[in-house]
Amino acid sequence: MTVPVRIDTAVQTGCMAPPQVADFFSDDRAAGTVIGTRAAGGAIRLGCDVERQIAIDHGALRFQPLITPGWQRQGIAYGPFRRHAGLVMAVSITNGHNTSQGSPIPGPILKRFYRWAVGPSTDPWPRRLVAWARAPRKKATLRRFLWWIRSTSRAYKLPNHNENLAVGWFTSEAPKNPLIDGCGLVVHAAEGENGELWTRVGDRCLSAFRQLKNIEVHYLIALRESGAVYYAAAMEGAHGVAAVPMMRPIAIDPFNRDALVYAGVHQCVLGQIGFRVDTRVHAIQIQHLEDFARPFGTAHAADSLTGNDALEEMAELGGIWRVLAGHIHRTGAGALTRDGHAMAILDPGASSGLVHLLVDTGQAAAAAGLVWRARNHENFWLLRASVEGCDLLRVKQGVETAVASDKQRRLKPNSTHSLQILDSHGQIGCYLDGDRLFDSWFESEFLEDGTCVGIWLNGGIMRLRDFEAHPREVSMPCEMQFDAPWVRFGEDVEHADDFAGVTGGLAGRAPTRGTHCWERTLGVGFVDVDGMGAARVRGTKESPHPGRSLYTLPWDQSEFADLEVTITPPGSARGQHHCCRAGLVFWQDDANYLTFTAYLDDVYDGASIALFTKRHDFEELYDAVWTMLWKKIDWGKPFQLRIVFDGERFVVFVDGEPVMQRTLTDIYPDDPRLRITRVGLATNWEWGTDTGSVFSAFTARR
Repeated sequence: MTVPVRIDTAVQTGCMAPPQVADFFSDDRAAGTVIGTRAAGGAIRLGCDVERQIAIDHGALRFQPLITPGWQRQGIAYGPFRRHAGLVMAVSITNGHNTSQGSPIPGPILKRFYRWAVGPSTDPWPRRLVAWARAPRKKATLRRFLWWIRSTSRAYKLPNHNENLAVGWFTSEAPKNPLIDGCGLVVHAAEGENGELWTRVGDRCLSAFRQLKNIEVHYLIALRESGAVYYAAAMEGAHGVAAVPMMRPIAIDPFNRDALVYAGVHQCVLGQIGFRVDTRVHAIQIQHLEDFARPFGTAHAADSLTGNDALEEMAELGGIWRVLAGHIHRTGAGALTRDGHAMAILDPGASSGLVHLLVDTGQAAAAAGLVWRARNHENFWLLRASVEGCDLLRVKQGVETAVASDKQRRLKPNSTHSLQILDSHGQIGCYLDGDRLFDSWFESEFLEDGTCVGIWLNGGIMRLRDFEAHPREVSMPCEMQFDAPWVRFGEDVEHADDFAGVTGGLAGRAPTRGTHCWERTLGVGFVDVDGMGAARVRGTKESPHPGRSLYTLPWDQSEFADLEVTITPPGSARGQHHCCRAGLVFWQDDANYLTFTAYLDDVYDGASIALFTKRHDFEELYDAVWTMLWKKIDWGKPFQLRIVFDGERFVVFVDGEPVMQRTLTDIYPDDPRLRITRVGLATNWEWGTDTGSVFSAFTARR
């Protein structure tokens, strides 16, 4: 028995304001025919589709890879809208590859064509070419070849593109460069760390976090009279974001004042080093929401810091100010002190994940800072900025420790500066005007449950204003009707194997639980059971495992399987020439199956999980879908791989974190569901083969 997990985010009582745009892409449209059509609510779909590769199918917008990368070539937009506080855009999207980059494709072009022809070497190449001729995707292959030819080192004359997706509010329906336009979120290719999420702050891009995985993400951008607030959410356990129906505040832009804006989703490039996969936009909604129109929006502590009294009264949000040092006075232009230094805090009763402050320096800039994770005057964190630079300080039992210092970024006289803290998922980021300070994030459990936040400043004529702190998570607005990302877990164990007992080959062995025996369904390689709780791929550095091998068990529930296994890559460190290519397989027949396998190799700094699909007897090697995992998979360290799959939708988990999420129709829109007839272990070829990975604790649930 399996249980579908679905979180209700539908409209609740009292949420009756009609959206200005609600596009759920329920109208199928062929590639090149989307721009200029109307959404169900009547909004016109603006944007650009230079290569005529935008389509709608299976309830989602489809961006297909461009032959020529660049902005102003592929995107959808709505508007224009006049800026006002509370105008909110929400987008649900699965980006094709967060690592997508536009650059010359390495290696000789003839060698690449040869590799395409032979594929993973599981079938003779003549059979592959016959299968390709019979398969329904020849037009996409020809576009791929043209892309490769135009992307050789000799032919590629364009700038390199490392930013691939932009979502937000821009000054035109096809922005020339979203990195310097409007209030938007941008996905930056982070190579081994997969994706990096940026937000526009002033004239810079703030790096919110890295290791953004290839999963469905909900983004929300709420405009203010000046600037915007950015939020992100995904399924439970996803790195860097909150779990639906909550969302994580990830940045504040206090500067942008564009009066007329378009809501848009724009793709610059899809794919990397010759691989490709489509982006899917599941829904776009635009609406005025009163909760975001209020001063400071979703903040739980905030104060404009203006007035004409001492800062010892009730804040606008978050309770009563406690002045712990010096005296702080409100003025019409912000708070200041005449003392050597002063500090005040608020206690909103919950930890803050986003803290922001504007600093007006005047002619003689002194120093100002943000306090957070505070308990009292002897225990807190402080980000301090001055004309001499910025410092991150930890105060424990009254003892101050300098954690980091940045002398390159500093306050300037007669300027307005933005100070910002991101503190969520155990990671601290500090920012000045959108620039990440200290060139790194910090991980620290010190005072992680501290709930007080506040301000710090010393003498001079510097003034502080518009202080605000937001919780680490806030509720998604009930007016925005997004479905939770799909996930489904099996409850009943059908097969389980702890690989204990008699040593020998895996083929023919009865698992610990289940009524059938393992068989080698494909390949010529071997997996051996050691009798002590492990099944080892027969392979060494000198004699690696020969290509792809699949060991499977029968499966009688063709519409769902939940597989889990623990894998230990061979070796103990980089540089030992060991490779891991181990994983799981869902099998229909020898013409249709999916393998999900790890890639760990000396040649690339970072690991991945990759899906290779064989459909209609043809495996398009360069349609592999993967996600980079940085150090989650490492030599000699066990990791748990779990995949849930219903014949169409799948989610991949590594050590409980969802790292990749897709629908097979995202890859091939016309393909039928896969009927699951066998499940099991896979050892793959992926530009190299396995040198001795170890499987343990295999479980198959239904």
